[in-house]
Amino acid sequence: MGDLSITAETILLRLALAALLGTIIGFEREVHGRPAGLRTNIVVVVASCLLMIISLELTSLFQSLDSQSAVRVDPGRIASYAVAGMGFIGAGAIMQGRGSVRGLTSAAGLWAGNAIGLAVGAGFFLAAVIATAFVLLALFPLRNVYRAISKDTDIMVILEFETCTDKIWELREIFREHRVKILNISFECELEIHHSKYAVEIRLKSNRSWSELQAGLRRLEDLTHVRWAEGDEG
Repeated sequence: MGDLSITAETILLRLALAALLGTIIGFEREVHGRPAGLRTNIVVVVASCLLMIISLELTSLFQSLDSQSAVRVDPGRIASYAVAGMGFIGAGAIMQGRGSVRGLTSAAGLWAGNAIGLAVGAGFFLAAVIATAFVLLALFPLRNVYRAISKDTDIMVILEFETCTDKIWELREIFREHRVKILNISFECELEIHHSKYAVEIRLKSNRSWSELQAGLRRLEDLTHVRWAEGDEG
């Protein structure tokens, strides 16, 4: 069996290419203010590349073992654990709150960066560059296409009143008037200070104006405060 060891120049080239591809993806994330930005993506891609290089080097180190040896070297094992470990980092990029989930795209981008780093470490340079191009296509140009598509958006609307009078019927009428689907309504009332709060989860088409709905809600008597939270794929 020939020498499978990777030269220092090759290692440097692969790590440099991994850093470059991680920079390209991370720059797009950084520009759009995502939590997993430039530094995170560079670290993920370079680390993945290094893990693949180590995996290949272990194969070279133990290539002299015969078939009867108790030691078994699998060059794909370290890489597989690298992919599995990305689940923890991806989970950290996802922020889940009441009525919204954010960071899915950032987590997917890190997972893709992990795969790109492994590809570079294994010497599949062309595949890594093409994959980076497709990831950027999904993150940047397709962003505008995604926004142009009319889609359902789940929104949590919080309304506060200076009264404990039942407002549910009026709320239903306003949302029905604006063709908005109500998913859930919860109600709280502080009797001592005559203050009530409604948490209304609605489903709104992205091409419908939130300002028009807000104007309709302002017609409600004793309304003191309105706030809303919208899910974002991130």
